[in-house]
Amino acid sequence: MGMRITTNMLRRNYTNNLMENIGGLERARQQVETGRRFQWSYEDPTAAAKGMILERRNARNADYIDTAKNAQKWIDSQSDILNQMSTYANQIDESEFMAALNDPTGTEGRSAYAQNLRELQQSLVHSLNTQYGDTFIMAGTDGRNVPFELKDGKLYYQGKDVNDAEAMSELANQTLYVDIGFGMTFYPEGTENAGDIVPSSAFDMAFPGILAVGYGTQPVGINGKGGDMPNNIIVLAGEMADALEKEPFDRDLCNAMWDRFKEGRDELQNQFARVGTKAQLLENTLGRLETEKQNITEQYQDAVGINPALAITNESYAKYSYDAALKIGMSLLGNSLLDFMN
Repeated sequence: MGMRITTNMLRRNYTNNLMENIGGLERARQQVETGRRFQWSYEDPTAAAKGMILERRNARNADYIDTAKNAQKWIDSQSDILNQMSTYANQIDESEFMAALNDPTGTEGRSAYAQNLRELQQSLVHSLNTQYGDTFIMAGTDGRNVPFELKDGKLYYQGKDVNDAEAMSELANQTLYVDIGFGMTFYPEGTENAGDIVPSSAFDMAFPGILAVGYGTQPVGINGKGGDMPNNIIVLAGEMADALEKEPFDRDLCNAMWDRFKEGRDELQNQFARVGTKAQLLENTLGRLETEKQNITEQYQDAVGINPALAITNESYAKYSYDAALKIGMSLLGNSLLDFMN
């Protein structure tokens, strides 16, 4: 004798199957929305563990990319400033001072050029005091305060006279490291630089402006006479202007200043090239980080992802099964007890 199938049994079985269809439809919908094969780690523990590792790598890589892009804007601004300063320095060297020395009108003509030199001297200072947002770009690590001040013919950097070679040497070595994926590490305890960042393991964003314009003094001999002459091209520009106005006119002194200024201008251009090298390093680093981002994305997709076309197909099939189940239910549950008895 066969087992009797009651209406309640049919309804119960149908309800269970319908709930499975609803669950399958929801899983398929989540796969389409999230792009993941599963939503809970217990569904595939191995893939879930690998996915978590890749998510952390991706977040860290994203931080590196953001930092590198910000550093790129910072370095580009430094490059623009140095390029502008090179233009001013070339104008002093190739136009103003050369023309002043060869001006046929004598003192009157040289005085006019001296005024031009002082204006260009101020322009150099203004360039060095350029801000990026609310931070002074050429201030080394002290970006909150105006780095350069020209006062009474003297130039000060971070409050100290630029002719003070010892003080400037310390300020010229300021660094500001950021982590952009070079494996930032620190010197271990017991070493000379314990606790400091290993330079090759991070990127230095700082540019102490004093590097661009020189500092300290050097002796110079003119007609058998000794003396000290500043290395700083801004201070030199002012002293060159003074020399043009001074009587009697000392051409030998002016030529010696001119030679020293050319040396400073060449060093300024070297610093410009140095910043260009750092910009290229950032460009290459960003390219590597973007490639790493793509690789992580592909690995993540392999570990926990689902093919979008397959996910859409699964959702369509689950929706079809669910709709079919509803139609069957309407037909099945609409029958009365007398229908089954017949």
